[in-house]
Amino acid sequence: MKYVATQAFGQYAQGAEITDNQAIDAILASEQAVFVVRVPDDPAPAASVQNAVAADTSDTK
Repeated sequence: MKYVATQAFGQYAQGAEITDNQAIDAILASEQAVFVVRVPDDPAPAASVQNAVAADTSDTK
């Protein structure tokens, strides 16, 4: 579990990653919980985008 500070508070700067479970629990139990958001530990890679060309199958003769 990982959280990121959305603004500076306490000892954390804006954008700081917080990974210590005890620190996270303490923050979430306090009024400072509004200053953090949960982020994935290992973000999934961006979905592969494949370019496809649609074939015109209409009979235009």
